[in-house]
Amino acid sequence: MVGGSIDVKIEKIATGELLDALIEPMTVKDFIVVKKSKNWFDKFNWNQYTGKEVYKLKLKDNDILLGLICLVDHTDPGIDAIEIELLEVSAEHIGKEKQLDHIGGCLIAFACRESFKRGHEGCVFLVPKTSLINYYKDKYGFENVPLKTPDRPNGFMILYESGSRRLIKTYIDRD
Repeated sequence: MVGGSIDVKIEKIATGELLDALIEPMTVKDFIVVKKSKNWFDKFNWNQYTGKEVYKLKLKDNDILLGLICLVDHTDPGIDAIEIELLEVSAEHIGKEKQLDHIGGCLIAFACRESFKRGHEGCVFLVPKTSLINYYKDKYGFENVPLKTPDRPNGFMILYESGSRRLIKTYIDRD
């Protein structure tokens, strides 16, 4: 794993209280927990990403996984960016009934931070599901690039330096 762990804050929606959380590399034990927790992380088969650059977000005071992200560091000069290959917030923290907020934002801001650390000047991209294009654009400032290929039927979405800096300030440097 290239990236280290970082402290972040997530919001308890009922009170607005900011809770201490941590983003850190996934362990073998974490992958076993995710495999057994199909009701929490049911969108992707995370076990096929064992050995890849996968990070978890959890509260500091317990080991319950709240969100996962898989990053790909593209060092080829033609791409020169961090790709968010997968991003998933646990099912209980999605939608109107969620109790905690900013999980996805913290994970995306972490990818932005890694982009700067690795010399990509904040360039981060992802391949969205159709239903999330407007959400990524409105909530996080991603730009939609409708360059479609068989691997990217919806094109891709990208953040550049200023958008990445804004997310880092909003979700990581919030003190």
